[in-house]
Amino acid sequence: MELKCPLDHSSKPHNVSRERSRPPFSCDVCKEATKQISDSYYCSTCEKEIHIGCFRFNPVIKQHPYHPLHILTLEITNSKSWITDEWPDEEALSPPDHDENLGGCKCCRRQLQDRFYHCGVCNFNINATCALNQPPPHDTIVPKKSHEHMAFTLFPRRIALPCDACGLLLDKGNDHVYTCLSRNYIAHRKCIEELPSVIKITRHSKRLKHKPSLFSLKKPSPPPGGFPCGVCHKPVKVNYGHYSCISDDGCDYAVHSKCATRKDVWDGKELEGIPEEESEEYDEIILDCIDHVHDLKKYYSGENNSNVCDGITFCQACLLVIMDDSDGFYSCMKCNFVLHEACALLPRKIPHPLHKHPLTLVQFPTNLYLIQFKVFVEGMFKCSGCHQRGCGFMYRCTQTGCRFQLDVRCASLAESFIHGSHGHPLFLSLTKGKCMRCDTNQCSPFYLECTECTWFLGLKCAMLPSVAHYKFDTHPLTLCYGEKGTTSSGQYWCELCESKLHSSEWFYTCDLCGVTLHVTCLLGKEAYLKPNHTIYINDEKVDIVPNNGNPRPFCDKCNDRCVDTLVLLREDKRNYPSETKEDLRKYCCTLPCMQKLLDRP
Repeated sequence: MELKCPLDHSSKPHNVSRERSRPPFSCDVCKEATKQISDSYYCSTCEKEIHIGCFRFNPVIKQHPYHPLHILTLEITNSKSWITDEWPDEEALSPPDHDENLGGCKCCRRQLQDRFYHCGVCNFNINATCALNQPPPHDTIVPKKSHEHMAFTLFPRRIALPCDACGLLLDKGNDHVYTCLSRNYIAHRKCIEELPSVIKITRHSKRLKHKPSLFSLKKPSPPPGGFPCGVCHKPVKVNYGHYSCISDDGCDYAVHSKCATRKDVWDGKELEGIPEEESEEYDEIILDCIDHVHDLKKYYSGENNSNVCDGITFCQACLLVIMDDSDGFYSCMKCNFVLHEACALLPRKIPHPLHKHPLTLVQFPTNLYLIQFKVFVEGMFKCSGCHQRGCGFMYRCTQTGCRFQLDVRCASLAESFIHGSHGHPLFLSLTKGKCMRCDTNQCSPFYLECTECTWFLGLKCAMLPSVAHYKFDTHPLTLCYGEKGTTSSGQYWCELCESKLHSSEWFYTCDLCGVTLHVTCLLGKEAYLKPNHTIYINDEKVDIVPNNGNPRPFCDKCNDRCVDTLVLLREDKRNYPSETKEDLRKYCCTLPCMQKLLDRP
């Protein structure tokens, strides 16, 4: 790639080459002498050498778009410590004692950098990074259809006013500012040229159109501060551009311009001028398309279902145990295939707030799940919402190259709801915070957020079942979200591990019997794996079996006692005469242990 010499002033441009320069040589841009060997650009025509870090800066700029009347000259202060191979595009540290009479940058309104351009005639100054970030060659731009009746002209300063298209301040970032004086309209260049007119996002059932204001005679008057944004749930200011429902039925759904066009919210398709197809039906339910050879019978809550509500039988979709207080379920007449009624009635295809494409039901995990470099598992998947491993039904994106997938529990979450751990509504958020249960910001890829008190709850913790079965208690255990601020002693004992359980943490309890258990002790570390299910680790068969033996086995890899509710079993097919059948069984407490065991020669 040929590079033009920045010192060239002739009608015939000439190029520079990169070479290794030996000291001493003086850079013809910053005028500093170099005392050590360094890379530089050399122009054989001018016979000049330029530092790598100075090459981007012309000593003189004529007719810069922000100041076309006079010539701008490069000024460098305190240059000795600023000879770098790559000069930053953003604001650099400024010298501590530059001349205050020079003033700040007239473009970004920030303090002058060590390198800036100066006009001695009118005392105009602009940072070097701003000068390099020039607008398009023409002083007007071609707007999108939503701004097609406006004539925009470059506004040469970034001022602390909101952009009329997106509502964000014009002096934030490095985008250029344009204005239409006849319409009293000012906005970022990218907002004018790139904001689509009509879009569709999975958080709303209808298309959204970019509009300059929330005021409309056909829609209800916005409350003070504006309607809540459908993505971040913060108020949409009524006087600035936004996306709102395209229908005229009084829908008040609104989204910030920047929220609606996020890469993880919008699929990137401009729908202006494209006829709206008949709304895609999402009414086909799991029960209608399930792959099961036998008939399913519906049972209602309260019926004599002792053969199903035994604390062992689980729903094949969400893998939660069928409880006596279930709203109802479907059970196979010939085998142990059972579905919660709520799971059976879930749609086959859904739009979900956490993904920009529709998701389709997959009854069996079909993709290979990578748990480690070159280690693949078949028959299992990891939920993209809570990062929990599972073997049940899942919803998966069918777009080419997209691997987003949700288990049934995360897929069935409403965008906003009341969680038992918090009194305010929680929203599915695209931002992260510290999970209030596990006290870490690494809980899950996605979180629930309370916008009223800046409170976050990771999906891994939020999806813990509110009711669970304990085989040594005849009553269902309920999830307690901690007893902060109560008059209790603050300490319990877990019946399984026989260790202390602090009342401030989440735990399962039976109010009638006084039983208390740690969440992990009751559910296990892998709470959503399927008992009596077979997986394949690099084509090696491994069974997931209940850990109900007496005594419980030791892990054949780490030699610890397997205390979880499920255990991984590998039966060696090699038949040695001296070994019993029990000797051929290899148990592991976790998936990593089994993977390491299979790696052994």
